[in-house]
Amino acid sequence: MINWLLFDKDGTLLKFDETWSEISLVMINKFIEQYQVEEVQSLQEELGYVDGKFLASGILASGTLSDIVKKFQKYANHENNKEVEDWTVQLSKDLIAEYNPETVVIDDMQNTLKHFKDKGYQIAIITSDDQDGTKRFIKDAGVSHLIDDTITATINGYQKPDPKMVEDFYAKWNVVPEEIAIIGDTPTDIQMGRNSHFGVVVGVLSGTGEKSDLEEADYIYKDINEFYEKETEWNGR
Repeated sequence: MINWLLFDKDGTLLKFDETWSEISLVMINKFIEQYQVEEVQSLQEELGYVDGKFLASGILASGTLSDIVKKFQKYANHENNKEVEDWTVQLSKDLIAEYNPETVVIDDMQNTLKHFKDKGYQIAIITSDDQDGTKRFIKDAGVSHLIDDTITATINGYQKPDPKMVEDFYAKWNVVPEEIAIIGDTPTDIQMGRNSHFGVVVGVLSGTGEKSDLEEADYIYKDINEFYEKETEWNGR
């Protein structure tokens, strides 16, 4: 029986705002200019930006700022990796402040999460974002009263799809993998569910992932609203 729902954030609860796409591209271009990078196409492809599109499994769509830093360090050809890291982190902060991306949630998200809570489910957000970004989303989306926990990439140093990311979560809540459903829009989310042996692995088509990207999921739905509507399919409560 599924008792816990672990929702990915970006693309699952939060719409992948075009502002974030613009921020990503500006960041790449500023890096290329700052460090005089010549292998532009190769850099873009390693970050998951190919032929003008963001790949669902790519770093820009489903990775962390730390992942971006590592790629920048590789292409900067610079002796001081710490300098590249500091420059990238500061640039990220500056761009977020400048563009001020709006929190645009999936339609009817709040009501759907409330319906799940009313049925007795516990809800956590599992994301490659950091704690600050996740808390900001929860506050802006007005769902603080509906979220029981957050699992982020900065809590213990692990990130999706590494199953060690949720080991502390098991102990904290006295829960086993079979009681958990993970819901996400990228192959990384699906792989996280498989690696962790969660009871149910669900893909949603509300983010960057195509149906073919999510074929390893147990179920694929349009969004979290359809996931709720089809509850009897994935949980025999």
